[in-house]
This record gives sequence, structure tokens and C-alpha cells, in this order.
Amino acid sequence: MKRNTTMSIITVLICAMAYGAAFGQQDRRPAIAGISDFQVQERLSFIENSLYSAQPSAQAWWYSWISIYAAGTVVQESLAGVHWNDWKHDHHPLYTRRIRDRAFAEDMLVGGLTTAIGLGGQLIFPFKPAYLPDRLRAMPAGTPAERLDKLARAEDILKQCAETEKDGWGWLTHVLNIVVNAGAGCVTVFAFHRPWTDGLITFAEGEAVSLVNIFSQPRRAIRDLKAYEAKYKGGADTGYDYYDNEIFLTLAHGGIGVGMKF
Repeated sequence: MKRNTTMSIITVLICAMAYGAAFGQQDRRPAIAGISDFQVQERLSFIENSLYSAQPSAQAWWYSWISIYAAGTVVQESLAGVHWNDWKHDHHPLYTRRIRDRAFAEDMLVGGLTTAIGLGGQLIFPFKPAYLPDRLRAMPAGTPAERLDKLARAEDILKQCAETEKDGWGWLTHVLNIVVNAGAGCVTVFAFHRPWTDGLITFAEGEAVSLVNIFSQPRRAIRDLKAYEAKYKGGADTGYDYYDNEIFLTLAHGGIGVGMKF
């Protein structure tokens, strides 16, 4: 009796997995069902050209920032260790004495921690436009059925790349960077008993690097997805309403304001 129950459970699980796989396969095609093989090839060619031509710049950006953060971490932590026991002369009106001078080492220690966090972010949340197109290249396209499957996968990859780019410029990324850099400033002030101006400088330096990272990130997939949907789907609402984030100047009372649209 126990064996029959176990076999029944296994059978149900296998059937459920098979149904889920079939459902997932069917769910990928409704948006492109009913089009000719020529139309499939035309759409597939559009997406492939978009992804493959954008990949080199995406790889250059991603690998460069991995290298920058890795080098920044190693160099700064090494300098922190080398200069941790530095001394300086305290010139008092009545005497001169040697005291510990760890300000530089502390700055390098905190800076190395922030770049290590930046490196972790690049590795944990990889930049999809840099590597996902390779998965599309590996798919066969010798028959109409294979090309239809490849187009469904190509659309999915283009959407994933656009989503990654959008998130990279999104408000959450800015908030996380501010939290990390503000934390670095607080460590400088409270953990090392430094002036608040030193903490502010630490925050400003870290935030400057973060903004360069964000604003240098490619956004090709966002534009290509918009162009693809406008050309082949009539600009219909597909649930992926992407736009380029904007930095703009505006007149404010008594001066000029700077704004950003996410």
C-alpha cells in the first residue's frame, strides 16, 4: 500500500512537470503565432543585429567596471595595510611629539570596502547585454519551427537586456548607492572619530564614482526594444514601457535646478 502511494505521488509529479514544461512552451509563442516564416526571419534578424552589435560595448563597460572595482579594492586595502602604523609630528606650542597618523589608511580601508561592494554588485547582478546574446547564437535556426523557437527566445533576451539596463538607471540603484556611500561616510566619522567634513568628503567621492558607473552604462537594448515593438507590434502595450532616463535643468526660484526622470 505504501509503495503504491509513493508511485502515485511520483506519477503525479512527473505529469505536473511535463504539463508545466508544455505550458511554458506554449506561453512563449502567442505573441508571434500566426506570422509567416519570412516574417519570423525578418524579426529575428532585427533582434540579432541589435543584440550582437550592442554586445561589444556592453562587454567593455561590464568588464571595465569589474576591473576598476577589483583594482580599487586591492590597491586601497594594500595601502591601508602599509600605512596603518604611520606616525606624524604633533607640533604643540610647548612640545613636539609623535602620534599615530591613520587618516590616510582609514580612508583607504573605507574606500576599499566600498569598491568591494561595487565589485560584488557587478558579479551578483551581471550585465545581461554582455553575455545573453551568446545564448541566442547557440540556438539552431535551420527549420521554420526552430526559427520560431529562436524568435521567442530572442524576444525574451531583448526584454531581459532592456530590463537590466532600465534597472541600472533606476531609482533603486541610486538609493542603494547613496546608502552604501552614506554608510562609508558614517564609518569614517563614528568608527574612526573623524570630523564630519571627512565623512562628507568620503560620501562625495564614493557617490561620484557611483554616478559615473550609472551614467556610463549602455542603454542600447532599451531603444532597440522600443523600436522593435513600434515596427512589428504597432506600438501596442506589451507591458514593457521603457524610456530613456533623463537629466534636465529647470529654472527655480532664485537659481537653476537639476532634475532626473527615472
